[in-house]
Amino acid sequence: MAPRTLIKASAGLAAGVLLLFSVPLAGAQTTITDLQVTVVDGAEEISAEDEQWLITDTPGIDFPDAVRSVRYITFSENSSNLNDDIEELLRAEYPEWIQEDSFAPGELIIAVGFDPNQVGTYAGNDVAAATRLAEQDRLDAINDSMKPLLQDGRTALAMFEGSQSVADPTVINEPSETNWWVVGGIVGGIGVVGAGAVGMGVVASRKNKAKKARENFDYAQKHYGETAQQLDGINIRAHSLTSPLADDELRRQWDDVNTRFLEVNDTFGTFGDLSAASEDKAFLAHAAALETARTTVTQMETAQKNIDTLYDMEHGDEGVRRRELTRLREDIQEARLEINDKDSVLDDTLQELINRIEGMSTASPTFMDEYARVIRDYSAALTGVEKHMEEVERTEHSTPAIYDNDWRVGTGYNSFVPFYMISTWHAADVSAASAASSAGSSNTSFSSGFSGAGGSSGW
Repeated sequence: MAPRTLIKASAGLAAGVLLLFSVPLAGAQTTITDLQVTVVDGAEEISAEDEQWLITDTPGIDFPDAVRSVRYITFSENSSNLNDDIEELLRAEYPEWIQEDSFAPGELIIAVGFDPNQVGTYAGNDVAAATRLAEQDRLDAINDSMKPLLQDGRTALAMFEGSQSVADPTVINEPSETNWWVVGGIVGGIGVVGAGAVGMGVVASRKNKAKKARENFDYAQKHYGETAQQLDGINIRAHSLTSPLADDELRRQWDDVNTRFLEVNDTFGTFGDLSAASEDKAFLAHAAALETARTTVTQMETAQKNIDTLYDMEHGDEGVRRRELTRLREDIQEARLEINDKDSVLDDTLQELINRIEGMSTASPTFMDEYARVIRDYSAALTGVEKHMEEVERTEHSTPAIYDNDWRVGTGYNSFVPFYMISTWHAADVSAASAASSAGSSNTSFSSGFSGAGGSSGW
């Protein structure tokens, strides 16, 4: 299917004007500061909202200065060698993006084909040198980073992940034996990527790490104080929980996050005179501790929210009780859809659980006991549901704790894990298995003999 004929362009932050005009066979595009972003959605797999998101958010990625244009391209039909499809499309419709023997300077191209499934990353020689895209293990890692999301049907997010991987020099498949000073498998006629390009990658990595450390410092500093002021109240609520769902494991989880949160104050004491005005090297020196501090503060905020929910349910808040019943009913219904008439006895059991939920009164003084019994019985039923899911090698997954965003009321009680989480884990295992089977060296050859940098592989 032909790409769209609309270009959306912005002349820069100062202009603040959105211009609309038509040119033959172009995609949605914008220029923000020095980076031009184009979406050519030939497969029509990217919604208008996601197109705009790609256009708006891609300039926020910390690319090397060599990257001046990012092109997101999809194909509804393509060959088994996506490289040829990219070359043919660019020569026919976008000649300014390609030269005789290489892609044009400043170009970064992320491409996805849907028949057959192929994903590729391509770049001008200057971009390839700055991002080390010329290294086979680097190219493979960038392409592989997009595959799980593509397999999950999240095309726009997958392509954005590809761009982030290009910008992140740490994304690389570690080979068993590699001489980092003499890199083989050079793509696109670039020759050997010199120490200068490697140095650029190290500098970019340190810059990104310092930026992240600053963000962690700002967040932890602000939110620690806010949460600490409420800590006594949170602690009282946590220790006053009396329902069956507030078992020993939940209390252990609370004590764990509470202890770690109290230690954050001591952690700040190790930062000395660190402030927003400090140099990057000061933040780099404390990067690991800052990440731990932010994680702990975030977990305490989440634990507070989850404890409040359980506390409100125990103390008769009918709105909260009704909301959690609805979420549980929806989860059971999703489990029924997974069964899909494969086990009538199990389906009847799940339907009976739904009937029990619908018959529960949110004003009942025995509500929490009834809710706990439903959780217990549903947990047993989910063991049967899992047996009907596609067989795949399972990895070890941790049950969400009270301080995790994925925690729901009842999680962990009687080994209960909601079906939505089981389904998420299963999808991740399937994607990992599929990615492992399709992973490998990206194809860097073009049938025409073209020597542009980049390559593709199946997803």
